[in-house]
Amino acid sequence: MFTPPLLAFFCFVVAGTAAALFIPSRTIAQDGPDQDEAGERLATDTEMLAVRAAFDQMLVRKGLVTGDQLDLIRNGTKSRGVVTGMRTTGASREDYREVELDVMVRKPGGGQFPAHEIALIPASSLAKVSPGSIVDAYYRLGRESAVAVCVSPS
Repeated sequence: MFTPPLLAFFCFVVAGTAAALFIPSRTIAQDGPDQDEAGERLATDTEMLAVRAAFDQMLVRKGLVTGDQLDLIRNGTKSRGVVTGMRTTGASREDYREVELDVMVRKPGGGQFPAHEIALIPASSLAKVSPGSIVDAYYRLGRESAVAVCVSPS
């Protein structure tokens, strides 16, 4: 079964480890010794969700990920998998190469299952999906047929 490709840099956003985003404040008082920083504040949760949603929509528009795949990553179970096989398909998009991955995914409660994923991987990160490599994998408990694989950028 063909699954949609995933961008490696998408893992950074999906994991929720985005760097602090500073946005100019509209209503911060200018009293106190830290006036250089008074015009800045950390983004609110609502603002970060809006940034994430805009980024997600950009990925969907470019055809790099589907809405179903985003839902799997946002609401699925995060685990780790060992790459047991990798084949390039010859297809590419921008600086990404399409690969077919066979992965043995570990279940958090014990056990494991095999999965097959077709993903877009940055050309500079292809070594990270060679057999024996560890990758992040997302799936739904009880529905192991759909797995999304993430590879951190080099």
